[in-house]
Amino acid sequence: MKNGFKGLLLVFLGILSVMTLGAQAVAEKQEIKVLVLNMFEVGENKGDFAGEFQHFYEAYLDGAESYQLGKMPLTLYVNEDGVAGCIAGMGKAQASSSLTAILSDPRFDFSNTYILVSGCSGMSPQRGTLGDVVWADELVDFELGHGWLESDKSSPDDSTFLRSEGYDRPGYIKLNKALAQWAYEITSAVPLSDASAAAAYRANYGPTEALEKPSVRMGVSVTGDSYWHGSSSSARADEVTAAYGAGIYRVTQMEDNAFGVVAMNYDLLDRLLVCRDVVNFDQPYPGQSVRESLDASSGAFSMGMKNGFAVSRVVIDEIVANWDTYKTSIPSAN
Repeated sequence: MKNGFKGLLLVFLGILSVMTLGAQAVAEKQEIKVLVLNMFEVGENKGDFAGEFQHFYEAYLDGAESYQLGKMPLTLYVNEDGVAGCIAGMGKAQASSSLTAILSDPRFDFSNTYILVSGCSGMSPQRGTLGDVVWADELVDFELGHGWLESDKSSPDDSTFLRSEGYDRPGYIKLNKALAQWAYEITSAVPLSDASAAAAYRANYGPTEALEKPSVRMGVSVTGDSYWHGSSSSARADEVTAAYGAGIYRVTQMEDNAFGVVAMNYDLLDRLLVCRDVVNFDQPYPGQSVRESLDASSGAFSMGMKNGFAVSRVVIDEIVANWDTYKTSIPSAN
């Protein structure tokens, strides 16, 4: 009888031990306050010519713990303040798989995480200038739907895009506008860099563009896996956004809708922030061919990297400094 009792006691203690270890494992998950997603780096993570990731790495992640995520070409860095960051990759497929892998990792607690996408973009010369930084409030996929070439239009007034409601969920994503407006308001006065080479390049587009100075703006971000370029493609982007009833597009890039879909899947869309800095115009200037425009240097790359970081940093620091409030209460515009 005693032996039986001892056996039951040992089994009970064993179960209790496993339960305790399980509870500790859950408790030991590191809470991530802000997850920064950049798409590429030019060289090393620090000390050389900076791409999208370097300024963030040097400010927040140099010396932080690093984690590999399976066999993906992805390293996640996490500092002691709960700021995490990585190079997520370019294009919709890589972006979505990277964010899915990150949010699925059981080592971290992402239940209240703010996801901040910060990367470069293109812009129509009629809607802003080189060096601008744009907070997105809507995301539109350039490719999802039914489309045809300009040469196949049935009439000059015909569109080249037909919306398909089956693609609406990934094709048109409304971000938390109150959060985006809050981010815009606390960063609208951030001093932005300009560059003489960029000023000289934008002067090719006309006298109005020549006088433009970088500023913080808000608007629609259009996602396309193809690095499209040209006034006809710009017009098609307007057709696509109009088909969804979205505002006119402000910036163009290659990942945002992918990040938006994953954020929806993990119930984090209300905490997704998209910050895009402008490094090129999405069409050539008068007398310049599309190929020449693609091959040209706008003089805006480095200042775009600096401006995007300067604006994003204000939001990161504000969230971390006031985490007790923002953990449960998403900030919104006044």
